[in-house]
Amino acid sequence: MRVPAYIPELESWLEQMKHGTRLDVAVRFAETDAYGHMNNRVPFVYFEDVRTLMLEETGYSLADDGIIVVADAQCNYIRQVYPRSRLAVYAYPVHVGSASCDVHYAAFNEQEELMFTGRTSMVQIDRSGKAFPWSEAYKNSLQNRFESVII
Repeated sequence: MRVPAYIPELESWLEQMKHGTRLDVAVRFAETDAYGHMNNRVPFVYFEDVRTLMLEETGYSLADDGIIVVADAQCNYIRQVYPRSRLAVYAYPVHVGSASCDVHYAAFNEQEELMFTGRTSMVQIDRSGKAFPWSEAYKNSLQNRFESVII
């Protein structure tokens, strides 16, 4: 397996990911393509869902905070995924800037095989579209939940 450039060392990265926010999914038939495997767009939906859970569990609130947009997204497909497969999709924030956050993702099947990985860069903006810094309270919440996050 060719390791993506955003993963510094695979084994320790995989261990770190399993301490992240977890989303369990079952791949639906509607998420497959004509070749019978998961469509290439689907991991990005799973990334959004697990990222939303991560934000919620760390106390992020759209009512109190800014708007989060994804500025960059990447997925690396390791193995083909088929309908009815059960996956555990993890999200882990690896670096938090003043108004941005890099989040990594890993998806495993029931046999604990790595199926795909990914990363996004998200940015918090205000209603006018300008970068809006994370509050110190939210940065502390991320640090408390994800011990190895770089802030």
